[in-house]
Amino acid sequence: MKLSVPTNWQPDLLGRINKSKVIEIYGKLGCDPIGGGRPSFTLPSIDKRRVKDYILKVHQNGLKFNYLLNAVCLGNIEWSAAGQKRIRGFLDWLTTLDVDVVTVSIPYLLELVKKRYPHFETKVSVCAAVCDPLQAKYWEDMGADTITLSPWAVNRSFKTLREIRQAVKCKLQVYANTRCLSGCPSVQYHYSSHSHSSRTKDRASSINYCRFSCNYLIFKEPWRLISACWIRPEDLPYYETVGINSVKLSDRSMETEQIQRIVEAYTMESYGGNLMDLLYIISAKKLAIGKKRNIKVPPLSKLLDQIPVNDPTFLDNGKLDGFLNFFIEGKCSRINCDVCGYCRDIANKALYIPDDYRSKLISIYEDLFKIIIGGEMFTCRQKN
Repeated sequence: MKLSVPTNWQPDLLGRINKSKVIEIYGKLGCDPIGGGRPSFTLPSIDKRRVKDYILKVHQNGLKFNYLLNAVCLGNIEWSAAGQKRIRGFLDWLTTLDVDVVTVSIPYLLELVKKRYPHFETKVSVCAAVCDPLQAKYWEDMGADTITLSPWAVNRSFKTLREIRQAVKCKLQVYANTRCLSGCPSVQYHYSSHSHSSRTKDRASSINYCRFSCNYLIFKEPWRLISACWIRPEDLPYYETVGINSVKLSDRSMETEQIQRIVEAYTMESYGGNLMDLLYIISAKKLAIGKKRNIKVPPLSKLLDQIPVNDPTFLDNGKLDGFLNFFIEGKCSRINCDVCGYCRDIANKALYIPDDYRSKLISIYEDLFKIIIGGEMFTCRQKN
């Protein structure tokens, strides 16, 4: 299985990762005229000159570079002359860098690229949430070369994966090392917030309410971590069998050592130990941001400071052998998890979260929601 690997822009990354199955390195500036799927404050800072030098090194390593244009909302700048100038000017700049691939989430952007910049290979982002054959066919007909499928809907549905494969001829990709909740109700809101928090001349203030909510649900009901969207390295052959061409790995916010470990595990299709080591997790201490700089919200900051740096959650990968068979055989109906109980049983066998740690995190998140939803944070905001 081929791998799409994130860059943290660190000079040591390309030399340290196992490149035997890597087809591309993907990334983007912290902010640009289009924006993307991560808020600027979570990403390493890099200037345009260094981007050019880095892409040259990617090519020297025999790999493609994929630039992310994966915002789900452009704030309607695309319908103004000034906005068009910014978008086209940025695509012109990417052309001068010899970028190979661009990833988009908006149909208009895909059509613009195919019409005006046909030299770019095009990939549909996970942010577009493509989850059935009809949607996939629309994107293919617009010119998509590869579609990254919605992990929230299809990573565990092999029937849907087969149906999508039969419906389109373009390449298909799945997102593997995410712990996002299956059927998450906040997907579009979450990525829309990130889009506005990473676009030049926008950079709207952002609180990652969606991530808070996700973490809270997992600590309240740990079985939700089992029913989440991740794909084990050992299970990649099943996805290859149904016609998946590549796997997206994350995350751009990680240190080189973490990315190296993740790439190695998915290259070897094996990992012994804690599966949490491979899953994308952003520190709760990085979840609040204001325009162009961090904002100190005293009650919020105080609560975030109580969260331990190290998460003791342990998901024993060795006890998950055969776990996916339940889904391959189509036994998951995605209708009522409380009635099914399969993931709850797996959690009891393979997942360990210390009771005191879990109780503490539940209490912290409940207090966070009181501050955020109750409005206290908006009455005491103070800048650094």
